[in-house]
Amino acid sequence: MDWKAFFNDLQKWMTASNQVLQRCSFDSDDYWGWLVHSIGQLSDKYNNHPLVKGILSAVIDYQDQMYKQSIGR
Repeated sequence: MDWKAFFNDLQKWMTASNQVLQRCSFDSDDYWGWLVHSIGQLSDKYNNHPLVKGILSAVIDYQDQMYKQSIGR
């Protein structure tokens, strides 16, 4: 497993996420559709390694928490 490559790709994903959020709001179907699709692709790229899946699941959980915070929940 090339962890350096994975974390580099994760950093690129985070930058892309911020760019998508500039075009779409946190509560848009477009953003969440992009998030699920792109996270799935990233996981697939690293053969759905269990630790990769755990890290990406934490990223999704974090985004969900940020969404809930943005709407006051």
